[in-house]
Amino acid sequence: MIKFTNRFEKLVSAILLGFGMVIIAYQVVQLIWNTIKSFQQRFSETGLDYAPEYTKTIAILFFNILLMMEIVQTIKVFSHNHIIKVRVILIVCLIAASRKILELGEGHSDPMTMFALAALILSLAAGYFLVSRYTSDPVEETETNEKV
Repeated sequence: MIKFTNRFEKLVSAILLGFGMVIIAYQVVQLIWNTIKSFQQRFSETGLDYAPEYTKTIAILFFNILLMMEIVQTIKVFSHNHIIKVRVILIVCLIAASRKILELGEGHSDPMTMFALAALILSLAAGYFLVSRYTSDPVEETETNEKV
């Protein structure tokens, strides 16, 4: 039964890794396409003047790619070492919260939403600081020992 569970975990991890890589590849192509399209439109309409509305979609796609890369990294580490890295999960949460702020943009003026996002980011950052400062990461220690 344990062998079956291990094989099942490896199969699910491989499927998730493959699916994550496909999503990352698609989003990178989409990022390149949207960047080219945005620059063409921007230069034809405003020239070299800065216009933040053209970069909003690009920034959101960039953060989506970062999120997926961190999630793929988490799956990879778990499938090899069966360790869940709290730091990586906190980083993913911080990136997701930052992405949400970009999505809301300047036009969203609900103060409670902004306070909630600020509290979320502060708590995640404090958690990351505490986890980084007071715990040792077994994956990083084994990687350091293997390099020496």
